[in-house]
Amino acid sequence: MARKLHIGGKVTSPDWEIYNILDLEGVDHQGNAKDLSRFENDTFESLYASHVLEHFDYQEELEETLAEWKRVLLPEGKLYVSVPDVDKLAELILDKQNLDFSERFFAMRMLFGGQTDQYDFHKVGLNEEFLTHFLIRTGFVDITRTDDFGFFKDTSTKVYKDTWISLNMIAKKPSKDEEIMQSEQVRRNDPCPCKSGKRYKHCCGASS
Repeated sequence: MARKLHIGGKVTSPDWEIYNILDLEGVDHQGNAKDLSRFENDTFESLYASHVLEHFDYQEELEETLAEWKRVLLPEGKLYVSVPDVDKLAELILDKQNLDFSERFFAMRMLFGGQTDQYDFHKVGLNEEFLTHFLIRTGFVDITRTDDFGFFKDTSTKVYKDTWISLNMIAKKPSKDEEIMQSEQVRRNDPCPCKSGKRYKHCCGASS
């Protein structure tokens, strides 16, 4: 039977194994989301994480975490990832005409984390462009945006003041053949596929 991993999950499901940093009832694996070393390469067909990535810094942790998630996915396995949408939250924070101080302050909290415990702090703001950039840098392909994954009623479906505040993206781990094609097709002086406007060697290919 194909295995599926729910990182940061709390609600049990027969289809998903839960991986959480907290020792909660129903958690199958306890640990930090950036360290999946207990799992072998190519273990899961699906990996789902809602409002987890923003807890890692954009200097190193974010890419390292995505690379680790990609490692444990099967070739052509899918990553389903949801993060607070910085564009939507910024719109709410700036909407002084329709929202009062406390309402805009609450939107700000969703951007930076509730800060209720040592884990509830956000280190990066992501929109579709930024998240796509990091997904491409770590080798994911077929990146698309969706409104609702249809898995859980959690932060990925959160609506605040009639605004969907989450960015929901699906990305695929390339097949072995696709990985070979990737390395052959993008030359170092080519424009970077992340659409940053830079050459590949100065952007996603800087560390290759």
